[in-house]
Amino acid sequence: MSEIRATTISDETGNGPIALTKQSAAKVFAEIGPSGGSLLKSFNVSSLDDDGTGEYGLNFVTSFSDANYASSGAYTYNYNHSSQNHRVCTIESKSAGSVEVDTGYTNASGVQLRYDIESTADASVILFGDLA
Repeated sequence: MSEIRATTISDETGNGPIALTKQSAAKVFAEIGPSGGSLLKSFNVSSLDDDGTGEYGLNFVTSFSDANYASSGAYTYNYNHSSQNHRVCTIESKSAGSVEVDTGYTNASGVQLRYDIESTADASVILFGDLA
C-alpha cells in the first residue's frame, strides 16, 4: 500500500498551489450564522451580504467559469418546537461570481416566507462546478 504525505502541493511550475479546476471537489461552501450576520465557516467566499429579511449574498474569491454550477442549500434548526413550519434554504439566483440565498419557512398552507436565520440555527450552502 502506498502513502503520500505532504504539507504543500504545488502546481507544475512549483510556484503556487494547484488550481481546483476540472475536479469534483466543492468549489464553494458557506455556513451562515444566526440572523445572517456572519460566516461561521466558509471556503472560497470573500464576503457575505445581508440583502434584507432572509436574503443573503455570497461573493466568491475565485469565480466559476459561468453560472451553470450545481448548488444546494440546507437549513439546520436546533430547537425542539411544536410548530409545523418547515425551515428552508433556497438558491434564489446564481452568477459566476456570487450566489443569492433565501432562508425562511413554509407555513401550513405551503407558502414560503422569508425569515432571518434564528439564533439556534444556521444555513449551509455548497456549490460544485468549474472555476474560471
